[in-house]
Parts: sequence; C-alpha cells; structure tokens
Amino acid sequence: MTEQEKIKYINRRNKRMKRAKTRKKRRRILGVTIGVIAALYLTFVFCPLPFIARWRTVYIETAMTTNSHKWLATMFIPHYIIDKVMDEKKAQEAYQKKLKSKWDTAEVGADAGTAKTDEEAFFDKYWELDSESFRDYLKRESVFLSDGYNNLLIDNMYSNLPIYTVEGDRILAVDAANNTIIIGVKGEGYSGKLAIVKNINQVSVKNSAYLGSRGETCGVYAKRYDAEVTINASAFRDVGGHGSGGLIRGACVENGREIGTPERGYWKFVGVRSDGKMYVSNYYSTDISDYRWGLEFYPALIVDGKNVVDGTFGMGIQPRTAIGQNSAGDFMMLIIDGRQVGYSLGCTVSDCEKILSRYKAYQAINLDGGSSAIMCYKGKQITKPSSVSSLGRFLPNAIVVSKAG
Repeated sequence: MTEQEKIKYINRRNKRMKRAKTRKKRRRILGVTIGVIAALYLTFVFCPLPFIARWRTVYIETAMTTNSHKWLATMFIPHYIIDKVMDEKKAQEAYQKKLKSKWDTAEVGADAGTAKTDEEAFFDKYWELDSESFRDYLKRESVFLSDGYNNLLIDNMYSNLPIYTVEGDRILAVDAANNTIIIGVKGEGYSGKLAIVKNINQVSVKNSAYLGSRGETCGVYAKRYDAEVTINASAFRDVGGHGSGGLIRGACVENGREIGTPERGYWKFVGVRSDGKMYVSNYYSTDISDYRWGLEFYPALIVDGKNVVDGTFGMGIQPRTAIGQNSAGDFMMLIIDGRQVGYSLGCTVSDCEKILSRYKAYQAINLDGGSSAIMCYKGKQITKPSSVSSLGRFLPNAIVVSKAG
C-alpha cells in the first residue's frame, strides 16, 4: 500500500469513526430526551403532590370543557384519572342545585341620611374609588370638574392616569352622568375589565334582530342601542359548528316573557325582578311575568353574600363572563380575556368570585364565556376576545347598559 493509499484509508476510517460517534451521541441525546419527557409525563399524570395535582386537574378541566380540544386530555391521560376529576365536578353540580337567592339579610338601596354636598354624594356613590388619591388627582386636573361631580367624565383606557380603586385596581373610566365606572383587573395569568353601573334600571337584555337564524357581534348591539356598556349574554346552540349564534341555549326572559328553552339540571337561572334585585335560582323563583330579564348558565358564584363555588368547578382556565349585584343595587359585569399567551390565559370561576367579592357582590353567577366573552364601552370594544374574528363571535343576545336619562 502506497503512502497516499494509507492516508486515504486513515481518512476514511476517521470519518467512519466520527460518524459512529455522532450517531452514538445523537442516540444518547435522544434517549435522554425521551427519558426526561417520560419522567415529566409520569410526574404530571401520576404525582400526588398538591401543586402538580392542582395543575393536572386544571389541564384536564380546561380540555374537557371545550368543544373541540377534549383530545388534549383523552389522548394523553388515562380515563380513570379524567373520570375522577369530572366526578368532582358532578358533586359540585349537585350542590349547586340547592342554591337559591333569598335577599333576607340585605336590602337594595342606599340610606338617604343627611344632606350632602355633590362631592360627598359622589364619593359615597362611587365608594370603589380610592377617594384620597382621586381627590388629589382632581385638584391637579380641575378641568374634569368643569361641569361638576354629577357630570364627571374620565377616560383612562390607556392606563396613563394614576387613579385606582380601594383595592388597588386601575380605574379605566368614570362616567358619572351615566352612573358607570370601568375597572381594570389583573391576576396570575389573566387580565380583564369590570364594569359597574349604579342604576340597574339601565340594564336589559337585547336579542339579535335575526334570532333563530344568526346572531350579531357585541359591537352591533352597542351601536344599535347607543349603549354605555355591552357584554355577551346567553350561551347558544352551535348547530353544525358554524358559530352563527342564532339559537339561544337555556332560559331567556325578556320583559316577563320566555323566549329561550330552559336547560334546568345544574344550570342556574339568574334574573332581575321588578324590585330591582338580581335573583339566582334553579328556575324562576316567582311568576315569570315579574322578571324584567333573565338568563341561564352555571355555576352560581355568590348567593346571599356567600361564596358558593370551590376551585374550578371542573371548568379549568378559560376566558370568562360573569355578572353580579351588591346589596346597594349596583350591577357588575366582568369579562376576563383568555387563550392568549403572553397577555391573558384566562381564569377559573373561583377567580371571578374573588374579583366580584372584592367589590362586595351579594349575588353573582358565571355566564357563557370562552370565545364569546367580550365587552364594549360607548360603542368601542375594550376587551380582546379569543374568537377567530377580532370583533368577537356572533351572539344571540347581549346585556346592554343604556345611557341614563
């Protein structure tokens, strides 16, 4: 063998050895990767540690309560583990069936008391405001008071102004002439808006002009009724999966007349009666003609001042819609955005309960959320729905807050 042939032989041998080492290294990396994935999978699926068990439960619930992503649980997690999680949901559903608002320890309406200045009356009415810092801000920016406290109008949707609630949440809007404030709420993994209207007589349910065939977007309802605030209302039957939103799911009462089809079971009916109070019950707690409006969904969050939902209620982390009323009669509308990594993933129904409890809700219920969850203020969309369209889904109806006067 010549010297040149020896060199070629050695080079080929070195290349073979190098390729063999590379293949061996790749197999080792692949083996380690598979081992790590397997360990993580086994830990996530079977580990009993409370922290891991909690997030496993949330993952299962989140997947199992969506229409098209149940496979994210059923493909990877044994059915007996999924069944155990969903059995807990059934136990909570059974508890919910017993719940009914009575209003036996609170009365709607504020005490008239002695005569007060406009400023005193304003801060009594909007007790949610951190009055000290809010007064300081108004002193610096007196232009906002040029028409008096009764006509105070502040738009802080870009969160530039240093105005907050007594709970430390950002005030996004104050519209005293229309009895409304908008609050920005944030928590672990979620962001949303809470609207509070001080006159429940401004609140009603409006149905799609094409009800029975298709729904309309939240923005359409907002503009048609020149609304102060608008949010999604009833769930809908998505026949064929087209998202047309034309068929109301569950009971729906408008001016004492039923236009939906009650689900009953563990679904809860929530309605505002002629006394201005919001009632949560299994079905109509009085003659249907006594209701101004009403809807049906689940679960109840607060009944007669008591928290009645524990944990996730088997519904995981999702975009949310919830409504409530405090003992002064103020009506609350909560929208939590979700399914948007880096912005807001969504929250549990218990998170909704905690937010509404912070603002003294006496009755509250979760409504259909998901990609339907949306809020408009003065005709403009102020939340970020997770629907395919940035305008939100087609809705069979909407909760509409009319302007005062």
